[in-house]
Amino acid sequence: MKIEVEMRGERKILEMEKGATGEDLLEKLSLSPDSVLIIVDGKPVPYKSSIDGKSIRIIKVASGG
Repeated sequence: MKIEVEMRGERKILEMEKGATGEDLLEKLSLSPDSVLIIVDGKPVPYKSSIDGKSIRIIKVASGG
């Protein structure tokens, strides 16, 4: 399946297998699950969940002390 992902204001079209999870997506993009939030159709989802949706957005998060 083809999905459109928005990240840092850029949109990418990626080919993913049907039933792909956020973890699969992050692996394809070489991102760590500890450094991003995955938003599917406007709601945050755990990275082990399915990413079947119309709108997928990845937000980088930062923390510090």
